[in-house]
Amino acid sequence: LGASAMATILGGVCGAVFLGFAIPVTRPVMLALGSAEYLMMALWGLTIISAFSEGSLLKGMIAAVFGILTAFIGMDIVTSTPRFTFGSIHLLDGISFPVAMIGMFAIAEMMKLYVKGGTIVDSKHSAQTSSVWTGVRDTFEHWGLVVRSSILGLWIGVLPGVGASVGGIAAYAQALKTSKNPEEFGKGNVEGVIAPDATLGANEGGGLLPTLALGIPGGEGMAIVLVAFIGLGIVPGPQMLTNNLDFVFSLMWIVAIASLLTGILGLCITPYLAKVPSLNPNIIIPLVLAVCYIGAYAARRDFFDVVVATAFGFIGYVMDKYKYSRAAFVVGMVLALMIERNLHLSNSLYGEWFLFVRPIAFGMFVLILITTAWPFIRQWRQDRKNRSREATEAEGAS
Repeated sequence: LGASAMATILGGVCGAVFLGFAIPVTRPVMLALGSAEYLMMALWGLTIISAFSEGSLLKGMIAAVFGILTAFIGMDIVTSTPRFTFGSIHLLDGISFPVAMIGMFAIAEMMKLYVKGGTIVDSKHSAQTSSVWTGVRDTFEHWGLVVRSSILGLWIGVLPGVGASVGGIAAYAQALKTSKNPEEFGKGNVEGVIAPDATLGANEGGGLLPTLALGIPGGEGMAIVLVAFIGLGIVPGPQMLTNNLDFVFSLMWIVAIASLLTGILGLCITPYLAKVPSLNPNIIIPLVLAVCYIGAYAARRDFFDVVVATAFGFIGYVMDKYKYSRAAFVVGMVLALMIERNLHLSNSLYGEWFLFVRPIAFGMFVLILITTAWPFIRQWRQDRKNRSREATEAEGAS
């Protein structure tokens, strides 16, 4: 928790600084990107699935496909044709992403805790105050990871419509790939905590750029901010970065100060939060489930979403039990509609061969092919090296 709070502070400050320096170059860069480029960015996002496959790329791909199919439930965005609704009027609006995530992670974890029995952690592992500052020190010791994760958060924040959901997952993936001890991830490696929180902190600064420059929200949180802007009579757009620079720089300070305040508050209450996992599950499970179901209902004020959250709770529990990556499911669900929407736009604007019409998009497509093939090439090289070593050892023994 100490590492998480400190990483959030550093990531938020990086996001605010980036917002200030990026203002002069934002407008031409954003205008140079079109639907074809955003399509390639979304496709690139699918390539991180291999990082969550837990030893089976096939299982990761199956989970991602399930996420994509879930996102396609509802009305087609172009033809308004119902898809996968099975005649239910409740599914015409599709599956709410927050509701699915409440079920997939929170409710599923409560089911897992109930089946397991006992507390989340033993009371003997309860944190002491000194361990909070150990987490803070760990963050500075992994400063390179903080910088990389912050840059990734800024990049994902700039992409319209992607948001923090993919940012945290992508940060965990890149930390896993670059770590010297990847086998310790999920077992207490602090790098798996620092990377996502630094990314999420920086994501807010990056997400403000498309929101202010183009009026296109960078994610779920920025969509709410955009509604607030419009309600106050503030019209985001290219002129925002020229005529209202005082307002933009005020937002930059707000991002930095908010990150500092939330991080400091987190550090102050961490010793108390650390005791929560050692509470009796008969207390934790009802409280968490109550909050989950209230949140599921509040998302669209539809009781059917409570049923959906419960269903995804069972799905998430089964996926976790049989090692199907829930993170890959999230990536597929988040990126599916972005891919579909930009594919339709690219075909309409540039024709079926839009990749060869848009050089930037073609270059990004080549990059996608390289990043997709690289894990397989690396595994092939590792297997070849292992076989060569085994052959050498066999010759030596003979």
